[in-house]
Amino acid sequence: MVGRRNGRESWSVWLRPERQGRDRQLSRGRIVRAAVELLDGEGHEGLSMRRVADRLGVTPGSLYWHVKTKDEMVEFALDAVLGEVDIEAAERMADWREALLTAAQAHRAVMLRHRWMIPLLSTGRTLGPNALRAAEHTMRVLTRAGFAQAVLDPAMSALNQLVVGAVVFEAAWRDGVAADEAGDAEWRAGAAEYARRIAERYPLLTAARFAVDPPDREDVWAARFDFAFGCLLDGMEAYRSAPGSR
Repeated sequence: MVGRRNGRESWSVWLRPERQGRDRQLSRGRIVRAAVELLDGEGHEGLSMRRVADRLGVTPGSLYWHVKTKDEMVEFALDAVLGEVDIEAAERMADWREALLTAAQAHRAVMLRHRWMIPLLSTGRTLGPNALRAAEHTMRVLTRAGFAQAVLDPAMSALNQLVVGAVVFEAAWRDGVAADEAGDAEWRAGAAEYARRIAERYPLLTAARFAVDPPDREDVWAARFDFAFGCLLDGMEAYRSAPGSR
């Protein structure tokens, strides 16, 4: 739980009004930007109220007027990076499938840039203005495409779950490669030899998976993501076109 109001814990920091700053040199925006920098560089373990204060050249106590806890700071930081998603580009597209895919690709890029945000997206604490802006955009696109009001929420959930699930897998692979470049080279050599041994027994798998070199190429991951998202959109389009779906 984060934040307190009237002596009770609030489910989200966004459920209470922002306090006006007493120090014009310090704002919640400056605090959040410093927190994002620390999170990007060192992850959750590197973030603390004291380290943010040190980065800003202030005392830790001065932060508490704007942000009460580390959890609140992380929640603000999450919404700040969600603001990097280029929703405007998708909103200019007339085709609903193209609009949703473009927004999904933008979300994927932001999540890979800020890996620390990935586990937070399943906590339900996405109530900030940037998160709400993205959700409203998705529902507007679905509404214009002819989806009924009753299916807007489950449809958006399905889209979000595919994006987050795909990025979780990709980020875990990329982080593992980055952590041990020497081990990765050894793995590649071993994988090539293994592929030769199993090629006769598993020809389709070998040709599809082991033929990619290196296996973590950006275009390969992007193609996998676009294919999966496209399949989901195919299913949604079939649902939309089915009799009685509206």
